[in-house]
Amino acid sequence: MTLWLDASAVVCLVLREPMSPNVDRTLATATGRIIISDFCLAEASAAISRLVRIGVRSSDGADVLYSEMDAWAKEISEHVCITPDDVIEATRFVRRPQLALRAPDAIHIAAAHRLEATLVTLDLGMARAAAALGLACINPAEPLGEQKD
Repeated sequence: MTLWLDASAVVCLVLREPMSPNVDRTLATATGRIIISDFCLAEASAAISRLVRIGVRSSDGADVLYSEMDAWAKEISEHVCITPDDVIEATRFVRRPQLALRAPDAIHIAAAHRLEATLVTLDLGMARAAAALGLACINPAEPLGEQKD
């Protein structure tokens, strides 16, 4: 099974948040590729940058986190770029108001769908939308029996 990580999963791991052991277990059971996109790294970097702006992290601390994230991503994952077709598909998704998708989440879903990957996210709304769109999804915050396929 190919796993597509979104920014919520990556940030959780980089910051070693309370759900990080669950994400670690999900990745440890992966039997196929683990994919982290260029877009995901940009989103995760923005989340770390925000922590500097609000005074939770220092600039030097953020630089360490960026370096650790980049090294970790390079070591455990395949790097994939978002394509124009992913953005076109994501536009279709956000135009379905019942999905309540933000554009970044829709881009992750579209790209994961293109690559026939299972989405790994801690974002409950995104997980629900992915399931509604027929994309296999793992939310490491949920017990294993409650995963969305």
